[in-house]
Amino acid sequence: MFDVDLVAAQVPCWKEHSDGYIVDAPALLPDLLRPVFGASRATHIGWHSIWVDVTLPAERITVTVWDRDTKLLEQEIDVTTVARPSAAPSVDVMQWFHADCLATYYQVETWSEEHWSAIENQVHSAARMGTTMLLTPVWTPPLDTEPGINRPTTQLLDITLDGSRYLFGHERLDRWLGILKDAGIGKVEVPHLFTQWGATRAPQIRVVVDGEERELFGWHTPALDPAFQDFLSQAVAFLISYFDERIGRENTVFHISDEPNEDHLDTYVAAKASVAGLLEGCRVLDALSHPEYAEHVATPIVATDAVPAFRAEGMEPEWVYHCVAQSWDVANRFIAQEGIRTRALGWQMFKGKAVGFLHWGFNFYYAQLSRRPIDPFHDTSAGGGFISGDPFIVYPGPKFEPIESQRHRLFAEAMADLAVAEQAEALIGREAVLAIIDPDGDLDYAAGWIPGDQWLTRRAALDKAVIDAS
Repeated sequence: MFDVDLVAAQVPCWKEHSDGYIVDAPALLPDLLRPVFGASRATHIGWHSIWVDVTLPAERITVTVWDRDTKLLEQEIDVTTVARPSAAPSVDVMQWFHADCLATYYQVETWSEEHWSAIENQVHSAARMGTTMLLTPVWTPPLDTEPGINRPTTQLLDITLDGSRYLFGHERLDRWLGILKDAGIGKVEVPHLFTQWGATRAPQIRVVVDGEERELFGWHTPALDPAFQDFLSQAVAFLISYFDERIGRENTVFHISDEPNEDHLDTYVAAKASVAGLLEGCRVLDALSHPEYAEHVATPIVATDAVPAFRAEGMEPEWVYHCVAQSWDVANRFIAQEGIRTRALGWQMFKGKAVGFLHWGFNFYYAQLSRRPIDPFHDTSAGGGFISGDPFIVYPGPKFEPIESQRHRLFAEAMADLAVAEQAEALIGREAVLAIIDPDGDLDYAAGWIPGDQWLTRRAALDKAVIDAS
């Protein structure tokens, strides 16, 4: 049982916004699920609710509410249990995991035992919400970083330059993969090979040279620098071999650079061409919002509000994502949004036959562009740069344990909706499933919004169809 605590939503939405938001001015809003030990406490004003996770199977649940020694309510609830789908949904769910933010927030050394504890606990939390693939910092990911500054180093690989040969120590990477395996996550994303928004520079990479560790590559290194290209040729070959042996190439994803557009298409294309031979036979995915550049991206991960533009060009995106930019009439996971706007993603992906989803912010506890740390319990908007809730979906709790959010649960429910739809499809066929979950035929990434109670009614009908057909 959890108290749904209030958090500050400094930026609940932009000034111009669609419907689906419960407020449009800064407010204290329910989000954080704080475990209840003993009695739940409530003040006399404001939002109040209790979140209860029920462990099934159970046929009847009794809910009793006390005010000290006075029984206020006792209610019995009949429960119909539905067998859990034998498999998770077939889609991949990527979450960009920011290990440096954990070391910074808890004020511990990177890769200390305290840091590893925080990482392990948050990885398990990511798995609980349906994550199947995690960003794995073989080097410090070049993400949401202001040009010219460095995020704290979180490099799993110990890299040494021996003459012209790079040696890759992987003890920490082995431990990381062990944590993922224990959590049930079997797939990894290798951080981008080039910097974000342009692919013009090398990521921050530390190497031991002549017995001294230093930043060998970084903002000072052009993407096509011969020394960096030589490093990539050896590093990518090592990573392919390493992951082939341990999890399989099909479970490993590489990225070139995030969101190529007209301002830096030439540099993206050049960077991609420089590693094309190295990545032959590998899965390469990049986020993309502009269909005119799709030919340059091996597998585009398309912004949900850009899906219509891709369809207009004859492409149905297989991978989708949303972030702060997708704030108008599409599903997202902002704190001020109605819960159905988060949960709707599962059936939207089912109807669109999507095979994967990406979100950039599982646990980003910095201000925008990583300019400074923030306290996520007081700042949910990365210093005002994003809509509240976009940067993270879990909070860093005491004793290195995460505190999850309503949005964490709602996303997990979205993935459960998707899993049940796939289970039902195998039993009654796709058209019958769509007749239940989309009777009006208008469900889409930016359409088909219904009240939450209607959504639950449709889910109950889908569950009944599974029971009847089993």
